[in-house]
Amino acid sequence: MHEVPTWVKWAPFAVMATGLLIAWYAYIKNTKFPAAFVEQFGFLYKFLLNKWYFDELYHYVFVVPAMWLGRVFWKVVDQGIIDRFGPNGAASVVALGSRAAAKLQSGYLYSYALVMLVGLVGAISWVIAQ
Repeated sequence: MHEVPTWVKWAPFAVMATGLLIAWYAYIKNTKFPAAFVEQFGFLYKFLLNKWYFDELYHYVFVVPAMWLGRVFWKVVDQGIIDRFGPNGAASVVALGSRAAAKLQSGYLYSYALVMLVGLVGAISWVIAQ
């Protein structure tokens, strides 16, 4: 780490000094220089002003595809598959079963006794036939 060339050690200072001299010239010595620069190099000024369009590039390369992928996983995978066959599917099966059971149940004791008697006759018939 200590064996780097000398120019590498002095490069940050040189860049800082150059920026300081340009800022002194543009904002103290010749205040018309920034406007003339923008007029002559408007595309470069706009490019640098917009931070090299890095945020826009990042947005379209990473954010938009990530949002699309998240929306697909949410709508198709989560709501369409997991919820459909998981909790919502089980709840709908229970609801259908309870509707069918409600149609079979009358609440009268004699109908339950009849069903038990028919079941007992069926079980005894099956045992005798064996």
